[in-house]
Amino acid sequence: MALPGAPPTARLTLLAAAGWRFTSLIGVLVMTVARTIAVCLSIPVILAAGLFAYSRLNPVMVVAVTELDASPNELWAVLADTERYREWNPSIIESSGTVAAGEKLRNVVVFGEGTMTFTPTVLTAEPGRELTWAGRMWVPGLVDAEHSFRLEALPGGGTRLTQQETFTGVAAPFMASMRADLEADFAEVNAAIGQRAVDLRQTGAHD
Repeated sequence: MALPGAPPTARLTLLAAAGWRFTSLIGVLVMTVARTIAVCLSIPVILAAGLFAYSRLNPVMVVAVTELDASPNELWAVLADTERYREWNPSIIESSGTVAAGEKLRNVVVFGEGTMTFTPTVLTAEPGRELTWAGRMWVPGLVDAEHSFRLEALPGGGTRLTQQETFTGVAAPFMASMRADLEADFAEVNAAIGQRAVDLRQTGAHD
């Protein structure tokens, strides 16, 4: 700080220098805070991107395979009649829409103690062979799922039904903890599809 007797120009020079240092310190502080905020904000993004990439490389798959006493065409008739899912399906208690590639379905699914509504898009609809749809939970990239029913005629009669769901997305790795419960649900649905086909055959509905 200038002495009282210092020339005015010296005082101004010292004040200017002090002001420059203060401004520099403020600038450094602002940049430090900005960098800290940027790092804090980037961490969740990096984690989310990492989880998403991991889920793509390591999808969570749930599979249930059941051999049923019904032909592929009989089972397909059950799968394609979405409007009547409510009459027999223990998991998808309500469904609507056309089973054709590119069409959207509206499925109301039992979820915990309540229900959840999905609007998947049909990817594959090959009568007597395969029905596959793809949907998501809430927002794209959180939990994306591809659900399929594949029908394979057995040499001695009957059909092998393979029901599979593949989960990807940021939260997909956490679906692994539900795999056992989902496999049990899928097995129950497979059995219900077979029983429905038999019931329709007995009533002549397949004729």
